[in-house]
Amino acid sequence: MTEAMLNGFIRRDLVLDGRLRIRINGPAEAVMPWAAAAPISIHNARNLQDALSPETCLDRHGFALLGHDSQVTDWDSGTTDALYKNEIARIYMPEIDALIRQTLLPDLKLEIVQYPGLVRRGPGTHNPYALGVHQDYGLTPDDYQESLEAFSSPEFAQSWRRRFDRPDVAGFVVVNFWRTVYMDAPLQHMPLAVCDPASVAAEDLVPAALVDFSPTGKDTNQLSLRYSDKQAWYYYPAMTTKEVLAFKVFQYFKDGRRTGLQTCFHTAFSDPQTPQDAPQRQSCEHRVGIFILND
Repeated sequence: MTEAMLNGFIRRDLVLDGRLRIRINGPAEAVMPWAAAAPISIHNARNLQDALSPETCLDRHGFALLGHDSQVTDWDSGTTDALYKNEIARIYMPEIDALIRQTLLPDLKLEIVQYPGLVRRGPGTHNPYALGVHQDYGLTPDDYQESLEAFSSPEFAQSWRRRFDRPDVAGFVVVNFWRTVYMDAPLQHMPLAVCDPASVAAEDLVPAALVDFSPTGKDTNQLSLRYSDKQAWYYYPAMTTKEVLAFKVFQYFKDGRRTGLQTCFHTAFSDPQTPQDAPQRQSCEHRVGIFILND
């Protein structure tokens, strides 16, 4: 276990009449919504998962670590590259498909949707470390559809909704596959912390929207969080490039079979035990949509 400061909690006395609108460089409102919290205990998730399978850990806690020695060598390929150069499409996506079907969600009927783009973070990339507690996409299909439209187009978002609304679809989950890349040593700098959703009370959820963040300029849905000492935070110390952390960033079942928050608030954090000369984190994340089909 380590103790660290986590940024981005919302003041408990903040009263809102709608979504909290947040700019990346500060809030859109004149009232500052942020609250300082005492150093937070972040528990060793390796100990938590020691007696659990990845499938059970993901189901109970919303996250799981998997051993995975990927054959990808070029983590900056993808999106617009020709297939022969695109190792994400040619190698990584089939690897992730197998992890989902064989290890994380076995025995379920699935339709898995992947795209070859990754989000890369670290020196030499355009993306900073995400140093604020947040949950992506919100809680409902409408939330997800709006965010999808903000990052793509109305037509693309509507095509997702038509697929989701099909009678053979029981629900939809988005799993983020997060890992270190191009690192010779176990990760010490800016590890990722995840919060067990079962430890988060409904009254601590704050609907939020990122302003001027998406490529279309439309607001995106997510959740912010009021701090509570009942929230249980975890991280996997010393992750290597032969491991991948899977955690849920969206989940919705039409029949309401799962109640309460089912997805993980998360943030990078500065571990006070990190040596000054620790290599800077190089990482990537790959978000995968999964339609859960009726039996």
